[in-house]
Amino acid sequence: MKNFLLVVIKQSIDSHRVKRLIEEIKKRNHNVELLCSSEAVIFTDEIQYKNKKIKANDYDFIYSIGNDEKNKYILYFFKNNSKARICPSNFNLDDKFNEGIFLSAIQVPTPKTILLNNQKIETIKNVSSKMEGFPLIIKKVSGSEGKYVSLVNSSEETLNFLEKLPHPSISGKKNIIFQEYIKKSKGTDFRVFCVGKEILGVIKRTSRNGDFRANISLGGRAEKFDLNPAMKKYSKKIIESRNFLLVGIDFIKNNNNYLVIEINNSANFQSFEKTTGINVAGKIVDEFLKA
Repeated sequence: MKNFLLVVIKQSIDSHRVKRLIEEIKKRNHNVELLCSSEAVIFTDEIQYKNKKIKANDYDFIYSIGNDEKNKYILYFFKNNSKARICPSNFNLDDKFNEGIFLSAIQVPTPKTILLNNQKIETIKNVSSKMEGFPLIIKKVSGSEGKYVSLVNSSEETLNFLEKLPHPSISGKKNIIFQEYIKKSKGTDFRVFCVGKEILGVIKRTSRNGDFRANISLGGRAEKFDLNPAMKKYSKKIIESRNFLLVGIDFIKNNNNYLVIEINNSANFQSFEKTTGINVAGKIVDEFLKA
């Protein structure tokens, strides 16, 4: 019998992912506990939760739902104080600019991307000119479910996006990227789900409200899609280059080729399970148990 610890934020305690993982862990007669990172007391040498000290070596497997900063601190604590298998282990790939560097290094095509390192109007104009001008996609390097992503058509719209970000600190507003806008892909993307070294399948996501983003959380519609040779080739490159447990790889189509726009190592799999009938939660647990 193994012991699992799911590290979650308060908003995800009752989410589909958490419920499904608990269900599949218990089906296999293993123990599972939840640790809500937003309610934990985190020291450099110990973690307390519900007035009890968390013992690092009490767990065999630790899985973080989401990439919240507190989740990362907890994972890093366990990485240094236990022998548990920890996921996600690729901390730097929750940064979208690092993703771009990684994809370029393994020769997987992705939209042209550039870092915007300050919010001065002169810098915005200079950087956008190196991207051949507007319109451009603008993103924070962190974030999921289409949050902190916009299509901007001018330097003024860029400044407006920056001013509306919910993080007032300098560090919260400086980690911004511009990305090439592929007009033909507007409102449609494709998410490939992989567990370990296995490619499970693809869903096509389509916006239903005219948004250029196709995220299900923003009202997009999911349908099953056939894995094509390009998606298979690039997905294999990605999963063979790093030790992922679960990863969602987002593609857009550009003429006859496909570009990777995001690697999500904490992907929400509810719509994928519903659309394809594939037991993603069970595959995640079984992949953990291989260790």
